[in-house]
Amino acid sequence: MQNERADKPNQKVKRSHNREQPLLDAAAKLFASKGYKGTTMRDIGSEVGMLPGSMYYHFKSKQEILLAVYKQAVYSLKTRVEEVIAEQENPWRRLEVATKTHLEAIINKNDYAQVMTEIKPHKAPEIRSELTAMRNSYEGIFVDLINELPLKSDVNKKLFRLMLIGALNSVKIWFQPTDITPEDIASEFVRYLRQSSEI
Repeated sequence: MQNERADKPNQKVKRSHNREQPLLDAAAKLFASKGYKGTTMRDIGSEVGMLPGSMYYHFKSKQEILLAVYKQAVYSLKTRVEEVIAEQENPWRRLEVATKTHLEAIINKNDYAQVMTEIKPHKAPEIRSELTAMRNSYEGIFVDLINELPLKSDVNKKLFRLMLIGALNSVKIWFQPTDITPEDIASEFVRYLRQSSEI
């Protein structure tokens, strides 16, 4: 009987954690569509049919939910980019496949990727440093990729990276799938940069 009673709390904890992922998915969807400021805890709860009081059992604040969404977004995209660049040896090709993977996440309207690219740290000042650290962790991949390139000595690598990522994040504004593919865009972007900056 003691063992049976001991199992019950563990089962409840497991069930409660199972509700966190739907909450994060709902938050990512709403943050991506309505923005961080435009989304309330009540909105997120309504999306999954959960009362506000129950939500606070999992996350104490909207900031905490945003941090969890960001963490999942960064981990997912970072893991995928690291996988594809590990398959390549040529530094320009490594940058190209990383660019393509980043683009696909944005163009395919992945809610988590949208949150990571659209909600800048200054939009949540209370957790700005944490969000900045996570974004920097992801962009660190591009820092390393650009450092590997045979660039002219006068190329500012930081501006090179910021220009590339800025251009990638703006693609969703004008992208039409009937006109061009993410692979085409990645190839062209990297080709332009290579022609203007390679030794």
